[in-house]
Amino acid sequence: MAELLESTMLICFGLSWPMNLAKNIKAKSARNMSLQFILLIITGYIAGISAKIYNHRFNYVLVVYLLNLVVVSANVAVYFINRRYDRQAKEAKASLARQISGNTQNTPSIHIQGEDEMETYREMNSITEAGGVVLFGSNTFASLPVGELAQAFRITEPIYNRSIKDVRIDQLESYLKVCLYDLNPRKIFVNMGDVDILEENVEVDSFISKYEWLLYMIHTRTKASIYIVPIVSNSPAAFKINQRLKALASQTGCKYIDVSGVLESKRPTLRLFEMLKVHMRNHPINFADAMEAGALSNRKIEDAPNDGQASKEPGVKREMVFAKH
Repeated sequence: MAELLESTMLICFGLSWPMNLAKNIKAKSARNMSLQFILLIITGYIAGISAKIYNHRFNYVLVVYLLNLVVVSANVAVYFINRRYDRQAKEAKASLARQISGNTQNTPSIHIQGEDEMETYREMNSITEAGGVVLFGSNTFASLPVGELAQAFRITEPIYNRSIKDVRIDQLESYLKVCLYDLNPRKIFVNMGDVDILEENVEVDSFISKYEWLLYMIHTRTKASIYIVPIVSNSPAAFKINQRLKALASQTGCKYIDVSGVLESKRPTLRLFEMLKVHMRNHPINFADAMEAGALSNRKIEDAPNDGQASKEPGVKREMVFAKH
């Protein structure tokens, strides 16, 4: 009877160890395992087995002791295997942390860079005039020295450049309030995509969808006239996107400014601003403006390509139609 009760006790203890072993194998981590506790249990079983052998009691109870010892000892092997998993996970985490740290040090975060620009723009917004002209875009617009250009071309309307370097179109939404809404502008010139087309496989449909959403947000939060300035690039991706932007302008009630030929000019920065400034005026286009627009399309040789051929620029008719909207 005593041996039966002892066997029952050992079986009850023994049943918990296979379940514990399966749990530890599945966890692949030694964080919830205690090697000291497992060794203590093993020592107890060895002591029980030694007692049976010492008393020469070789019966089924000894078999139960041996089975429990085997299962508990298996937990020791699982413990060291899981310790290896923990080390590998720790090393992978440390490697990832070093990689992220290295990227942060070598390449400034666009988000951090944008926040720095927003801080400057918030400060400048306190001295701006409502009803001005805003340039809003990425690298192409950000590189324009608007102050010097406005002074050189004697533009009297207030012009503010609220462009953000290295920004993609899907990052713009958080910047709209500071860059556009707070200024209450009369006209907004949008030029996006020069960073997006640098991606190896830019998705044109996705880009246009995001551009349309950007225009919708600007339309609903401002009363400004919106001018879409296409991507200034000769890349095939830019050509495809610009074709879609031209159609999008018509669909959304915006004005599309054809700046093709800018890159062929010897002075692309001045050429681009010349083509934009016709649309910046506060008054309707008059005969003098039309003549100026025509002159831009027939630039003399100093602004023509190196081969001496006149660059192909947009006609006057399109610019006059846009300006009348």
